[in-house]
This record gives sequence, structure tokens and C-alpha cells, in this order.
Amino acid sequence: MALTVPTYDAILSNILRDIRNLNAEADIGSDSDNYVRSASFAAALEGYYQKLAWLYRQIFPDEADDEEVIHGAGLRGLSLKDAVSSTGPVQLTGTPDVTLLASSRLTHTATGAAFLTVSDVKLSSVGLASVLVRAETPGSQLNNLSGVLTLTSPPLGMSASASFSAATTGGEDAETVDSLEARLLDVMRKPPVGGADYDYERWAKEVDGVSYALVLPKRRGGGSVDIAITGSSGLPSPTVVQACQAHIESLCSVYADVLVFVPTVRVVDSIAQVELEDGYELDAVQVSAQKAYEELLGTLKPKVGLRRSQIETMISSLPGVSDRAVTSPSGNVAASSDSSLIGWIRPGTLTLVPMV
Repeated sequence: MALTVPTYDAILSNILRDIRNLNAEADIGSDSDNYVRSASFAAALEGYYQKLAWLYRQIFPDEADDEEVIHGAGLRGLSLKDAVSSTGPVQLTGTPDVTLLASSRLTHTATGAAFLTVSDVKLSSVGLASVLVRAETPGSQLNNLSGVLTLTSPPLGMSASASFSAATTGGEDAETVDSLEARLLDVMRKPPVGGADYDYERWAKEVDGVSYALVLPKRRGGGSVDIAITGSSGLPSPTVVQACQAHIESLCSVYADVLVFVPTVRVVDSIAQVELEDGYELDAVQVSAQKAYEELLGTLKPKVGLRRSQIETMISSLPGVSDRAVTSPSGNVAASSDSSLIGWIRPGTLTLVPMV
């Protein structure tokens, strides 16, 4: 039975009632000594009740304060995961055989964000090289960057101007207490047994930068365990994948052929004809439609397909839309067209056109 905390008025009323029960002639008026003493005691007692109620809530992780959730998780070997820096490949140019050392600093021209090279790199015989860079500031805010960077101190013979050859990915914000609480409850509901499918999922999620893990036992034959991992905003970086692989291998109590990998992204664009209610402009509806489309597809997990009806329902619920007809895709979309691959549907562009 849940703890019920009486109010101050209820506590005071009970005390005054008991005084009158003990002495029917006792004065319990608001200006009496009995009332004053009872009121001061009721106020103090109310504070104790509130403390008891707080202590009661701390027993259960799903009701406890953040500090107590962190404390309880720590007792089970769980802790808040740190933020992870975005990474991306950068193209360098200059005189052949010139070397750029690891931890060299580059600045993104458009945003001013600082990046550091993760390894030494030497320009090829034609004066070109690609190197992976890591954002100096961790977090997801520097994902999807592209464009030009400037080397802070380029070596002699190397151009100070560089550019991303692909957009930055893999940045993750620090874990929230809600996420830690979910992992703690998962441990309590499904205690570790050293090799169950959910053990591999849990081990993967313990790694910084991993927010979801799909466990695929025996995918490559008996004794194999494959784990497809993702971040909260996209694919994890190769560094995160390697860290996850090493972490899981260190925890396996029985032999297993473990493979950690990222799913194959499948970007889905859509086109829909819409009929709008009076007073609505297509451009304004297009903005809200794109946002809703990204939210819809953003919830899909690896290996989960997209139903065309989901897009239709989403568009129908948009303010101002009285009718719709999705022309692309023409049917349901599988996560991957290749059954040997683990696909992950990601949102592309939703284009609205007037209904004819």
C-alpha cells in the first residue's frame, strides 16, 4: 500500500481531537495554549511525513530523484555515458610526401568549430591525402557538417585550406538520467546471465555513443552473434564501433564469434498530392509536413520497414490538409532490398504538390 501523507490541517485536527477526547472540557480554540502547542507540533510532524514520503520514493528507481537514480545505477556498475565527438574525413592537398601530425587543429570556416586529426597522414605522390578528424567539442551539434576547413598551423608545403569529403557523423550528447534509469530498470528486470541476447544488447548500450543495439544471434552460423548499433542521431563513428566490439568481447563469459557493425542506411524520399483547406498555403504546410516526416521515419529501428499507410496517416493529420494521395513510394518500403544486409530507413525529403 502506498504511503499516504496527511496534510497539516488533518494532523492538527487529529491532535485537537485527541486532546478533547482526553479532556472533554479542554479549550482547543484558536487562541488557546492547546491550539498553539498543537499547531507547532503539527507543522513539525508534517515535515517528518514529507521526509518519509521522499525516502519512500527513493526506494524505487522509476520514482527516485536523479541523484538517487545515479547512485542506484552505480551500485550495479552503470554510470552516465559521456558525450561523443563527431568525426569526418578531410581532404588535404599540397606538396607530395609532406606529413601532417596527429592532433593538428583545423577550423570549420562556416561555424568556427575546431577539429583535430586523429592520426598522422602523409600526402601521396600526387599531393593528396585523406585524414579522419574529430570535433574538439563533443556532442551531436556538430553532426552533418560539410564544406571548407582551415589548418591552424599547416606544415611547409601543405595547403592551409582543406575540405570535408563527407559530412561529419557519430556525435552524441551526454546520456540523460532518463536513459540511465531505463538501463537500470532493464538490468533489474532481466538480470545478466552471461550470454543471453539481452546481455549483448545491454553491453552494447553501455558504450559511449551507442543508443540502440539489434542483436542477431547465429546470423553467420552457429556460435556467431552480430550486433547492429546506432546512435541517437545517426550512425556511430568507426571509433565507437571498435570500442563497442572490444567492450562486448571483454564481457563474454562464453566463447562467441562477435561482430559489431552499423546498419546500411536507406534514405526514403516521398511525394504526395494534397488538397488544402481554405486559408492554408502549400509552402507553410510543406514545412510542417517535412518535420512530421522526419519524426515519423526517425522512430524506425534497423530492419524495420516503412508502410505507405504510415505516410498517408501522417499527412492526413497535418493542419490544413483535407485530402492526400501518396504517389511515391508506390508501396511499402523494406529496410533493405538485399536480404543479406541489415537496413535502416532514414528520412529524406517529403515533397507536397497540389492535388489534380
